[in-house]
Amino acid sequence: MDKNPFEAFPEEPDTSPADFAQHMVQVWAEAVIRQAGRAQAIRKKDAIDDRNFERNEEWSPDEEQLAANYRLMWAEEHMLVWSAYQLEQWRGRLAKERGQVPPPENRELKLVRDALEHLSEARLDDLAATSPSEKGPQGRALRQFPNQSLGLYLGGTKLFELLDPHRVHEEALKVVKSIETELLDRARDAYEAMMHDEWVKDR
Repeated sequence: MDKNPFEAFPEEPDTSPADFAQHMVQVWAEAVIRQAGRAQAIRKKDAIDDRNFERNEEWSPDEEQLAANYRLMWAEEHMLVWSAYQLEQWRGRLAKERGQVPPPENRELKLVRDALEHLSEARLDDLAATSPSEKGPQGRALRQFPNQSLGLYLGGTKLFELLDPHRVHEEALKVVKSIETELLDRARDAYEAMMHDEWVKDR
């Protein structure tokens, strides 16, 4: 059965572009929160496994487990970046539909997103991705990274060298809370309007 995105609204919507944009903002804000949790979970597991690997005990994880952690961590953090970028894009669209000034673009988020999107085109040397060309559109994002390269290692306090994962998560939480408040206000207004109409009919 086809799903109607407007079923998520608490009252009968007018299915306007602004309504759909708001729906997509909520979709991606919630996705960021989920992905942030997943990324944090695998980071913690990887840190524990690294320490236990160094102990070299019988129960210590082996190199294959560490490699599996890396693969999972890369995928989860990549998806977190993608979700955060989609959230930013839809927040901009919602502001446009409402005639408002869109939120300022997160330059670091765009750089990381663009670099990951075109990573398969990069030059790969010494655990780093660099631009395949010195100028032009190809590899432009990578040329704007510190040292003009993206390290292919993971861990540390940043996502792909530039992004603060806690800030990404907190921003998404704020968006979700603001949308929930707005939807509750809309539901209350719709209920009050309905009760007013019923009162008028009964007169």
